[in-house]
Amino acid sequence: MTKSMIAFALLSVYTTLEIISYMPQIIKIIKTKSADDLSLASWASWVISDLCYLGYVLLESPEIGVIFTAILSLSFVILVYVLTAYYQRQNKKRKKR
Repeated sequence: MTKSMIAFALLSVYTTLEIISYMPQIIKIIKTKSADDLSLASWASWVISDLCYLGYVLLESPEIGVIFTAILSLSFVILVYVLTAYYQRQNKKRKKR
């Protein structure tokens, strides 16, 4: 096994576990229709972090697999951020009524 193959395998495992870790949060938000206990600022920082990582990958790695995993990870972070923002706004509207 070459160094690049090991590096790609490690990146793949990391990205897979990262995406799996988002799933319970996504499912909980959708089922409960609530994200009041989540920090929107924290998720915004994750979005920015993953955007920076994607920028790095696009500049430094021509490998489509690495680019794909970075985009996939960013997509899940954005999904959690959007769901959090949406349900926090919905709950604020309900509380005002």
